[in-house]
Amino acid sequence: MANSLSFAGENLSTYGLVVTSHDLPIIQDAQTVRLQNKAYAWRSSLTPKAISLGTTVTAVSRAALITAVDNINSFLDTREDAELILDILSTRYWNARFESFHGGFISQVAWRGNLTFMALDPLAFSTTLTSSVPLIDVNADPDTLDDETPGGTANTNPVYTLTAGIAGATVLTLENLTTGLALGWSGTIANIGDELIIDVANKLVTLEATPSMATVTGRFPYLLPTANSIKATGWGTAGTLDIVYRARYL
Repeated sequence: MANSLSFAGENLSTYGLVVTSHDLPIIQDAQTVRLQNKAYAWRSSLTPKAISLGTTVTAVSRAALITAVDNINSFLDTREDAELILDILSTRYWNARFESFHGGFISQVAWRGNLTFMALDPLAFSTTLTSSVPLIDVNADPDTLDDETPGGTANTNPVYTLTAGIAGATVLTLENLTTGLALGWSGTIANIGDELIIDVANKLVTLEATPSMATVTGRFPYLLPTANSIKATGWGTAGTLDIVYRARYL
């Protein structure tokens, strides 16, 4: 249904709710220190996004309308983040938390109000999960891999999965040549096929599902929306790399 929204997997048009307006602000803030006749500011950062939606609810009778509003109130009475998808931007979602739903009856069969969600992470995610298909072969050491272009309008935090083609002691460097960010890891690969996973969003490296952070150095390499050149050093010449991510949007 046009001008609808989905929250926590439930389309609120089921309750007769229609979205009539959208406010999706981008706001930056900076901490400042004031001195006499002057002020200094740290680097600005995005603030949580307050998503404000004008809404109407309609029904066939006054009793049905009251029931519909009651059902919406009951459904929205949550305490956790959930996926919020707006019909006008159906290819992306926010991890958002219900904040308020207020308004009033404008007729026997219509209610008008405002619905607000708060996205503590202000960036939206693509509903499409992108993965390297086919897998990227690491067939040289070092090996500069094909450009990865996530799209979107903001930096993306991928999950890199390196599958070993050889066993033994390894000193790995995974670098985004475009940004200059490189992460180092050293350890022993017990078996061919073992997986070393670099989770950029959670700043976590695991080997065969076990955290392996003691030897990690450098910085986790995120992806720019534009083309990124990825270089793997120390992974041998028979491994593979899978890069999984969702494009992100301001």
